[in-house]
Amino acid sequence: REHEWFKQDLPKYLFPEDPSYSSTMIDDGALKEVCEKFECTEEEVLSCLYSQNHQDPLVVAYHLIIDNRRIMNEAKDFYLATSPPDSFLDDHNLSRPHPERVPFLVAEAPRPRHTLDELNPQKSKHQGVRRAKWHLGIRSQSRPNDIMAEVCRAIKQLDYEWKVVNPYYLRVRSKNPVTSAYSKMSLQLYQVDSRTYLLDFRSID
Repeated sequence: REHEWFKQDLPKYLFPEDPSYSSTMIDDGALKEVCEKFECTEEEVLSCLYSQNHQDPLVVAYHLIIDNRRIMNEAKDFYLATSPPDSFLDDHNLSRPHPERVPFLVAEAPRPRHTLDELNPQKSKHQGVRRAKWHLGIRSQSRPNDIMAEVCRAIKQLDYEWKVVNPYYLRVRSKNPVTSAYSKMSLQLYQVDSRTYLLDFRSID
């Protein structure tokens, strides 16, 4: 997949510049959930995350919790964006951006986070201010089969209908209770590099 033939004419968002995000940001909510489920301390989970051992059960559980939450929120945002504006505003009293404009890390309400590099002033001093990157999709370092299993579980829980085109490509639809019209989208998993995968969302007719 590193050959230039595989990269020709592909969208730039399939090759994000910062695939290390999952290993440099700590989600406090996911951290506490892992501690509760495995009856361990935060120090034990953090030690496993710092070790970069992606086969460790605590690390796998941590990433699955984050992936599952993002899948659920991205799917909800997609279908809520297709609802009639009046009823949508009445129910939620807020506006959401169209899913094609949803930035990668804004699929959910802000949660307390801290970086692993906060105590390294040399690194932070040279990073500077970077422009926000926009991605329609979800990045994960979990195994492909685990990612797709979480996707199927999420869309089943949301009571959506889906069709399996191949193990890594699904077509999903949901019926609008107000207009009775169907909203449709496709979900396809791409490999970004040797460790990272991107779950891509597309609206289809």
